[in-house]
Amino acid sequence: MADYERRLEELGIKLLDPLPAGGLYTSVVIVDGLAYTSGTVAVEGPPLKLAYPGCLGDDLDVETGQLSARLAFLSLLGNLRGAIGSLDRVDRFVKLTGYVRAAPSFMQTPKVMDGASQVLVDVFGQACARSAVGVSALPGGASVEIDSVVKLVS
Repeated sequence: MADYERRLEELGIKLLDPLPAGGLYTSVVIVDGLAYTSGTVAVEGPPLKLAYPGCLGDDLDVETGQLSARLAFLSLLGNLRGAIGSLDRVDRFVKLTGYVRAAPSFMQTPKVMDGASQVLVDVFGQACARSAVGVSALPGGASVEIDSVVKLVS
């Protein structure tokens, strides 16, 4: 059995409690052993507030985007843990999709998403399939939003 919760502690990572949904949706849906997570953005606190708002290639650089992706992924993990009880129930991450608020000329969305993928590898030991999509706007002015598909232990 994996010990991802212990790995988080070893890395000094503290997850936020699950975030309240910002609309008419649920943060995690589990179907046939797969957990589908809704999009999460980078937040910090308490009190909770949006972290790293802005646009990559305009007022944010790649390194700041990576920090935003990291925090967005940690928010996602908090929501996932809240839904399944323990991250030790994760078999593997199947797919991450990252939406990066980017200026039209910004072409480094995959590099921004490396901020999330690095946490994934550090905690869970392996990478997953991933998309990094540049978009013109995200909720609340967020710079990165991430969702995922996660295979759970049977």
